[in-house]
Amino acid sequence: MKAPLVSLTLICGFLLSGAALAQAPKAPAKSPADLAFDEFNKARNAAGEKNQAMFQKVIASGMAYLAQHATHGRVNEVVNNLSFFANNIDKKQPALRTSYLSFLKLEVTNLRYKEGVSDPTKAALAAIDAAVADFEVRDAFNPANLANLREKLDALAEAPGSGRFLVERERSYVHILTLGANLARAEAHLKTMLNHKDKGVAGMARAELNLVEMKKQPFALAFTGFDGKPVDFAQLRGKVVALYFWSSTNKGSLGNFDALKQVYSDYRKRGFEVVTVSFDKTEDREKLAAAIKENRIAWPVHFDGTGPKVEFAAKLNISGVPALVVFDQKGMLQHTMQGSNLTVNLPVNQLEGQVRRLLGMK
Repeated sequence: MKAPLVSLTLICGFLLSGAALAQAPKAPAKSPADLAFDEFNKARNAAGEKNQAMFQKVIASGMAYLAQHATHGRVNEVVNNLSFFANNIDKKQPALRTSYLSFLKLEVTNLRYKEGVSDPTKAALAAIDAAVADFEVRDAFNPANLANLREKLDALAEAPGSGRFLVERERSYVHILTLGANLARAEAHLKTMLNHKDKGVAGMARAELNLVEMKKQPFALAFTGFDGKPVDFAQLRGKVVALYFWSSTNKGSLGNFDALKQVYSDYRKRGFEVVTVSFDKTEDREKLAAAIKENRIAWPVHFDGTGPKVEFAAKLNISGVPALVVFDQKGMLQHTMQGSNLTVNLPVNQLEGQVRRLLGMK
């Protein structure tokens, strides 16, 4: 043990011109907002049975964060994770899912009418209203739930400072319209939003109109995989296909493979396939090869060395990783997930629900 210590001392002595070995600087202390965010995630990710006691802890920590730190950079994550937490509750326990949502709605109302609540907090609460309505229409698609979602979105748009939430919520609404096989209605709605007063929403509408065009014909893609084998989407007709975008240098995208493998294992024999797209650059080829081996990726891997500039990715509005695109048996684009929806592991329930729906399974 002495030799490494001597070597380290000599090196540091050279670099510091004989100065005493300095201690590594301490990491900066976390802000109160960061600590509150960590507390929420601790409650949300706690092991154990999904029950009323857990629900109270999750919602209480989320409300505490929103009450004090609604301008924090991760507020959208808290809004989404609170609103879609019921995805973690077994669908075979509908009463428990309903109980969670009812309790969340009650606490949102309680906080909204407390004295001294700030406008940013009110906007976040309106975003939860819209996100919960989003969850409910996805859970049970019907005209009443869809109308309720539209009402909540319109209310959100009127809330001061709602811009940070509105783009994601409006995008999700459009996706729901297309899931309901109403592409024409989705296209018409997007065109009305091109002149939206919020520039972010208008920009989202332009981008989503690209996807509408993509949904009008089967997705065409043929390439030679990283392993040298040919891949042609035309040969995958008759199967539900998930196209997963990832990178060997992005830990978040690597962390989704276990969950993706789980869904693949459960539905492969029923007609579900996975194709992946690497956003690695040419100089990262060796890292990509190592990641494929380490993660035991047996699916096709598209790699052209252009990083995030893969041509067909832009047509799908994919600019970063992780991202997931789902196609039906006819090769028609059905669903996209990216950004905050994929950062904390793959939302297995959401992907599984899409796969089951497209396979005609209840």
